[in-house]
Amino acid sequence: MSNKAIQPEDIIADGADYILIQGQKIRKGSVAAFLANIAMLENPKSTAEERADALQAMKELAPSLVTVGLHHHVNFKNEVAEEIIQQAAEG
Repeated sequence: MSNKAIQPEDIIADGADYILIQGQKIRKGSVAAFLANIAMLENPKSTAEERADALQAMKELAPSLVTVGLHHHVNFKNEVAEEIIQQAAEG
C-alpha cells in the first residue's frame, strides 16, 4: 500500500461515472446521495411521499456503501440509516 493520501480521482477517474468493485457497479455520488436522503428523512418539511422515496433510495444505495466498506468506519446517528446499512452488511 502506498503512503500517499487517496484523492477522489484515485478512486473514480475524472470523466468516469462509476467503478466496479467485487463485480458491483459503484456510482460516483453514492455516499452523497445516501447522506442527502438521510437529510430528507430528518427534514420536518418533507412529505410522507418524499420520506418514502428517500427510504427506498437508501435501501438501494446501501449495498454499494457496504461494498466500499463504509460500514467499517461510520456509525450513523440516524437509527434508520444505521439499520439499513447493517442489514445490507449482513446480507
